[in-house]
Amino acid sequence: MLGASCVLAIRLFTLTVVQGSALSQAAEERLDIEKLLPTWRGKLLDRKGRVLSEDVPSYDVAVSYALAKGTWAKERAEAAVRATAGSGWRKLKQPQRDERIAESLPQWEEQQGLLLKILATRSGLSQGEFEKNLNAIATRIDEQASAVFRRQIATRRARGQSLDVTQEPIREMHEMHVVFRDVANETVFEMRKLSDAYPGAIEIIDAVRRQMPWQSAEVEVPRANLPRPIRTSIPLVLKMDGGLDQLVGSVRDEAWKEDLERRPFERTLEDGTTEIDLGGYRTSRDTVGSRGMEQKFEDDLRGIRGESVRRLDSSREDRIEPIPGKDVTLSIDAQLQMRVQAALDPRTGLTSVQSWHTHSDALSIGEALPAAAVIIDVSTGEVLAAASTPLPQDQKRNGRSSMASETASINRAIEAAYPPGSLVKPLVYLAAVSEGVLREDEKIECNGHFFKDRTDAARCWIYRERYKFTTHTILTGGPLGVEEALARSCNIYFYTLANRLGAERLCEWYRRFGLGTLGGTIPSAQAAALVDSRHDQFSAVSLGIGQGPMTVTPLEMANAYAILARGGSVRLPSFLAGGNKTSAMYTFSPTAVSRALDGLHRVVSESYGTGNHMDYGDGSHDAIIETPGVRVWAKTGTAEAPPLKVDRDQDGVIERTVIDADHAWCAALVANQGDTTPRYAIAVIVEHGGGGGRTAGPVMGAVIRALVSEGYLIGDGTRNAREQVNAGVVR
Repeated sequence: MLGASCVLAIRLFTLTVVQGSALSQAAEERLDIEKLLPTWRGKLLDRKGRVLSEDVPSYDVAVSYALAKGTWAKERAEAAVRATAGSGWRKLKQPQRDERIAESLPQWEEQQGLLLKILATRSGLSQGEFEKNLNAIATRIDEQASAVFRRQIATRRARGQSLDVTQEPIREMHEMHVVFRDVANETVFEMRKLSDAYPGAIEIIDAVRRQMPWQSAEVEVPRANLPRPIRTSIPLVLKMDGGLDQLVGSVRDEAWKEDLERRPFERTLEDGTTEIDLGGYRTSRDTVGSRGMEQKFEDDLRGIRGESVRRLDSSREDRIEPIPGKDVTLSIDAQLQMRVQAALDPRTGLTSVQSWHTHSDALSIGEALPAAAVIIDVSTGEVLAAASTPLPQDQKRNGRSSMASETASINRAIEAAYPPGSLVKPLVYLAAVSEGVLREDEKIECNGHFFKDRTDAARCWIYRERYKFTTHTILTGGPLGVEEALARSCNIYFYTLANRLGAERLCEWYRRFGLGTLGGTIPSAQAAALVDSRHDQFSAVSLGIGQGPMTVTPLEMANAYAILARGGSVRLPSFLAGGNKTSAMYTFSPTAVSRALDGLHRVVSESYGTGNHMDYGDGSHDAIIETPGVRVWAKTGTAEAPPLKVDRDQDGVIERTVIDADHAWCAALVANQGDTTPRYAIAVIVEHGGGGGRTAGPVMGAVIRALVSEGYLIGDGTRNAREQVNAGVVR
């Protein structure tokens, strides 16, 4: 008796003193049922409070780890046998237990199969897809458990502790996991009945799904001011699907590795303890902004989960309430965005190959051309619209090129970069005056080619056989000032300025104008210095007309013109309402700015301007940018483009490669007719559209008219701006 008492005393001492704390904690944990409380993402709103993206109530179906793993039937069979045996369970040896479980197992396997069959049917998935989802849940949790166990072993090894430990279940093995989402309302009641019939196997979870109210809209496109071949007094009403998709973006239901690394839900500290971040990303399904503004403002939109801990012994519940994500008000105007998107749509006719374009003969009439447009408020730097085509929803329409199809998810307005061509010319002028290498009123001869001994390189665009190798000096009767050089887009003038500046200084000024900072590429100081040191004059002077090793995004180009309009005040373009503060100030000569603006105005106001009019070949012509009541300062540009691979029938076979179709650019500053300073900066590009004036110019006109329609500009005042808004966009 004494010996037995000693054994019991030693065991009692071990349980209460040596292991007491750990056992007490384990017991306490088994008395707690922890449940995460869902949060929801904030709304994305446009500048006028319209909802662009929001969470709406939904229902998800979740299953237990055991059901996903396929062990639910065995667990239920064992539980049923235990309940039947009562206190006699302890007296049974393991073979006897296994025998009774095996006898009970078939009926539970039948129940398990029936349950899974019902869930697969109600999920809308095929049996194979549903089983794949289940396997993915089980595999993911098994991998997590193995990773946790490996970390525990590594920690014990580092501390010199025994490695003879058993792998314990992890939290995720006791939680429910979503197997399919967004259950139809008519099936929710049935799912709840199943949940009651199979407690612990499935659960209906109150959830949310992301909804975009502007996913579909009808837009009225006036056609009275379009080029003559497609002009008509009858407006075109376009059904626009996904017109805001590229800009607003989307969310995904899975956290990726980079999300988990940036902000994990569960982090193991150096001392082996676990830290929980209720706002962190989980390896199970989690809502994450994946594209566009949803991704850009992920940290603001994302909420923080809550947590509920219920005690089984007292039924007391401790709660940490979830914190919803913040609403984000964008600078974008949804209706203006849709109008601009409609102007870019090939169905309108401006971004499909037309007879008046100076396009490659290899492109067919009616063939769709990718395009983009950006509008920036000059005073604030706010981006009012950033449209792009094709959209993912219409990428196969009108025989788009394979290049366009493969990149339909890209918002070309802010994510694609192109050589800027002649659009940089006013920037080069301001840089040259600021550096003191050019007088504000200095005039330069145009002799057709920059190098005296080379007539086939660094030529002016007019020094071609089709123009009988004339020059701007011949046409004007003398050297050109910056006003005529901009209006006529004289290459020799700006080759000269680039040569005086040198590649290194010129590239530095491009960066000051914001080029190459938001997705484009400008040669680094080292690369530009290398060009200068090699005396590679052709590369250096090519930079002066926006060619060579440089690319810009339409957003960067519009921002550069906004900086010009502000006289050197730099504001980073902002997609948030309120804009950004001035980040830098370059004090340009007011006279130089005035001369540059005068030259840009002549581009559209003078008959010799490259953006003034276009001839149809029969002696008739039309104004390119015709918007009565609006003052326009503009620059057209034609930039060399990489070869275009065309796959009209979308069968994956490239039918032809076009090597002579240039990109068409147009950038503009606009204001009401009576204004002396610009209000809005706009950049438009049409990929492989050919001449900037003929192709991008009419698109620019349509974008300016969209600003009038939405009340940002007065226009000719013949129609009330609000009436135009109400008549123009039908939700």
